[in-house]
Amino acid sequence: MKTDIVRLIFILCFCLVSLAGVIVRPSISRANDFTLYNYYLPHRLTATSDKQYDLFLNEVFEKGDVQIKRQTAPLKRSSRNFRANPNSCVFPANKRALQSVSKKGTSDLISSMPLDIVSLRLYTREKSTGPVGVDDFAPERIGYIHGSGAIPLLGEKAKRFVPIASEKQLIGMLELGRLDAFLGHHPDTALALDDLNKPNALHVTPLAILNLRFPVSFVCHDTKQARAFLALLDPRIDAMVSSGRLQEILGQHSEIDQLESAVNQDF
Repeated sequence: MKTDIVRLIFILCFCLVSLAGVIVRPSISRANDFTLYNYYLPHRLTATSDKQYDLFLNEVFEKGDVQIKRQTAPLKRSSRNFRANPNSCVFPANKRALQSVSKKGTSDLISSMPLDIVSLRLYTREKSTGPVGVDDFAPERIGYIHGSGAIPLLGEKAKRFVPIASEKQLIGMLELGRLDAFLGHHPDTALALDDLNKPNALHVTPLAILNLRFPVSFVCHDTKQARAFLALLDPRIDAMVSSGRLQEILGQHSEIDQLESAVNQDF
């Protein structure tokens, strides 16, 4: 009889401990349907390289306590998949830019703390003697990265700009005179020029076009799982910023020192 009571107490204790583990552990660790859509960026994030964002993601998830499906695809496909899946997040993204470009599936979003800045710059072959802007060129002679969420913010004229698949192609077309200028994402274009061993081949506006600077973060649909996911990530991002590790990963072209002003700007 006493043995049966001891066995019963042991079973009850084991069940309580197991239940506590289930309660404490964030629900995202058991969610096979929770997805992180990553934008494929050939010079920053490919899922198979040691590029900046690949290194960052590897370190953020290195503890192995977040079981989340990660899919990497071109900009438009990842954005479309994210909008269609309420149980998902997207990276690297900007909440206000996503909401400005498309209201469908982007009305109720939350984001992690910012960790980087992407700005829109104008690239030309020749250095101008004065200020230069998109109005100095025929729209049909201005290129941009296909799928860019920043271009629609430039108004009706931007509909006539030329969408090109990659920074490498944009750089080549500008060098060959097939474009007069292109709108590139900084630091993506700077990294592409470095990878092509052409760091000084083009001229770039020192300031963002129309002050379009986008703080980069994880952006998610507002769900219980997403909130648990961001609650795990934010302290890790903050630690990487504070230690200088994030600056080390993002490299010389990074502008994370300007994050505060970029977060507070309107566009």
